[in-house]
Amino acid sequence: MNKSKQPTIIDVASEAGVSIATVSNVINRRKVPMAQETIRKVEAAIVRLGYRRNVMATNLSRRRSYELGLIIPHFGGYYGRFAESLEQKVHRFGYHLSVFSAAGMDAEIEQRHLEHLLQRRVDGLVSHGLAMSMQSTQQLVGVGTPLVIFNGWGWPGEIVQLAVNLDFAKASVEAVQYFLRSGCQSVIYVGKRNGMGANDQRIQGFLAGLGDSAESTVHALLDVGELGIAGTLDEALRLSGESRPIGIYTFNDALALEILALCHERGVHVPEDVHLIGMDNELYSRASYPAITSFDMPVDLQTSLVAAFLMKQIGEPLDEESAALLEEHLPRVQGHELLIDLDMIVRKSTMA
Repeated sequence: MNKSKQPTIIDVASEAGVSIATVSNVINRRKVPMAQETIRKVEAAIVRLGYRRNVMATNLSRRRSYELGLIIPHFGGYYGRFAESLEQKVHRFGYHLSVFSAAGMDAEIEQRHLEHLLQRRVDGLVSHGLAMSMQSTQQLVGVGTPLVIFNGWGWPGEIVQLAVNLDFAKASVEAVQYFLRSGCQSVIYVGKRNGMGANDQRIQGFLAGLGDSAESTVHALLDVGELGIAGTLDEALRLSGESRPIGIYTFNDALALEILALCHERGVHVPEDVHLIGMDNELYSRASYPAITSFDMPVDLQTSLVAAFLMKQIGEPLDEESAALLEEHLPRVQGHELLIDLDMIVRKSTMA
C-alpha cells in the first residue's frame, strides 16, 4: 500500500481477511453477532495500518453526530455519579456524552451551553429538571432534538416525552412513618428552598406521611437557608420542648452531617435525643459517627432507563436488556412521568 495514502475501510477489511460490512460493524460497535476472534483481527488490522475513521464524513452521511448532551446542576455527589453512569450506558450504543454544569442557572453560561449543543448537532439531550430553563430546552426540542428529563416535575408534554424521576415524595412518607413508629412525638423537615422541585416533593411526602397523626404530633418545615444550621437545630429543640427523641429528616446527607456535628458539639445525643435521616446515601453518611440513616439513590437503574428511552427516541435498536427494562417500566408512566423507588438504609442515627 502507498504509505502516503490514508488507509481506508477497504484496506482494513483486506488486511483482516473479513468483509467491509464486518469492519463497519466493529468500528461502529453495532450489536450484531460477531466472534471475539473476528473483532480481535479487525482491531489488530486497524492498529497495524493506522486507520482513522473520518468521523465528520461518516456522521454527515448518516445525518447523526453520535454526540449527546447532559446538563446537571453541578458535578458533585449524586450528579457526578449520574454523569459517569450515563456516560457508560450511552457508550454501549456508540455515543459520546458531553457533560455541562448549570453553574447556578447563570443565564450567560446557559446560553453558551445552548449554542454549543446546537453547533455540535447533538442527537439527544438529557437534562436535570433544574439545570436548564424550559425556554432554552424548548429551543433545542424545537429543532428536533430528542429529550429526556430526570428529576424534573411540572414539565409540559410538548417539551418532554418522559421525565425519569426519583420518588422523593414516597421516600419522605417512609421517613416520617419510621419516626412515628420509633416514638418520635416531634418530627421536623429541614429543607433547602433552592432545591425547588426536589424540595417540594420532599415536603409533599413529609406532610402526607404525618397523615392523621398531624394533629397530635409537633411538626415543622424549616429552611436551612433562612435559619442556618445552628438556628435550625435551635428551632427544632424549641418546638419539641421536652419530648424526645426528635425526628429530623433532612434534604440531603450533607445537611444531616452538619446537624450531627452540631449535636456532638452541644451534647445533644444521636439517636437518644435526636433521630436523624438524610438523603443520597453519600460515603460520609456511612462513615460518620453514628452512621446516618439515608436513602440510596438508584443511579444505575435511573441512567439505564434514561439511556434506553433516549436511544428509542433517536431510533437506535435496543439490546435485549434495554428493551426488557423499558417493557417493564414504561407501563408505570403516569402522564409523562416515571417514578423510581428509593430504598431506606437504616443505620445507628435512628437506632436507640
